[in-house]
Amino acid sequence: MKHLILILCAVFAIDIASAQPPMGMGGPGGKRPDPTKRIERIKEQLGLSDEQAQKFAPVYLAYQREISSIRKDLKTLMQSYEGKEVDEKAAFRMVMAQLTADADIIACKKEYTRVFKDYLTPEQLSKIFLVERQRPQRHSQGAPGGAPAQQPMP
Repeated sequence: MKHLILILCAVFAIDIASAQPPMGMGGPGGKRPDPTKRIERIKEQLGLSDEQAQKFAPVYLAYQREISSIRKDLKTLMQSYEGKEVDEKAAFRMVMAQLTADADIIACKKEYTRVFKDYLTPEQLSKIFLVERQRPQRHSQGAPGGAPAQQPMP
């Protein structure tokens, strides 16, 4: 049982590490993504009108702040265990913290879905959480940290 908890703890730690934004996107030494760019991307992908985007932006940014706060709290807790030997109780607390954060994120999404419906069409509402998962595409080959575009095979 002890080994199972430690394995679960390691899996969650890897999951948390992989969920962190890449360098330059709020990671260590990086800067936070520009909210204006985030809103423009959402506007484009959902097909929001200018008026609709103007009304939706503050609500969406409040939602993003709430989600970020949940993730930041979890990250802080998980970092408090770094470099320490993890016993069964600590492993259990770490797993429960991850599950609680997941539940808090789901609750936040449910709450904001009720709010978003006042600003979005049903079609836009059905896509909001799918669109936010998509990473922005890098258009320039010389972008820092970006990989060059793949050339088709001759």
